[in-house]
Amino acid sequence: SNILSGLVILISLFFYAFYAQAQEKPESPISPNNIVYEKYISEGNFFVVLIPKGWGKEEKNFSHAYTKTGDKVCGVELSVPHNKDDARLTISVLYYEYGQFFKSYERYINLKTGTFTRLAPEKDVYITNTAVAGREAKKFEIETFELIPLPFDPPDFKEGIMYEIVPPSKKVTVIERYIVIPAEKGFYVLNYRASPDIVKSIEGIFEKVLNSFEPLIK
Repeated sequence: SNILSGLVILISLFFYAFYAQAQEKPESPISPNNIVYEKYISEGNFFVVLIPKGWGKEEKNFSHAYTKTGDKVCGVELSVPHNKDDARLTISVLYYEYGQFFKSYERYINLKTGTFTRLAPEKDVYITNTAVAGREAKKFEIETFELIPLPFDPPDFKEGIMYEIVPPSKKVTVIERYIVIPAEKGFYVLNYRASPDIVKSIEGIFEKVLNSFEPLIK
């Protein structure tokens, strides 16, 4: 009985901390006209690109599910403080080296277009040819969804009873655009994800990043 009550308390504290943190996200709308850009050179010197100065930068932990395969992923994911009711905005510029997980850039495209979070999986995704920095590239866009946590007050739990907690959430639409550039030993991916109401603002920023992109390997 003491073990069960202790477990319940731990679960409730975990969810309370998680949702309290989710609600504390700062609200800061994007101001594209005020953005200053700075040069960014990736780890390993795979590419150079201009990125918005002052944005949050993540330069590790890109491999996610395939970290154990030893596949190399280098680059940067950029983010800004966002409205707690909207999807998180990101722009990323990454280089994927072929390995055990990604043996081709086509597999990457198939994984993205086949994600379970697509809003209309029955619709075809149109992959078009384009060019970036004088290289052939593939371009596509998908609509996905993200679950945004809502305010949540943990209920009073009775001792000795196991509870299944399903916290409230809001389903929001996310627009994701991808540019995939094949290379000899891997491929580059330039991507943004944003809620529909700020896509027009983010497109200008993404185009600035895209047009400045310079691959440093064949």
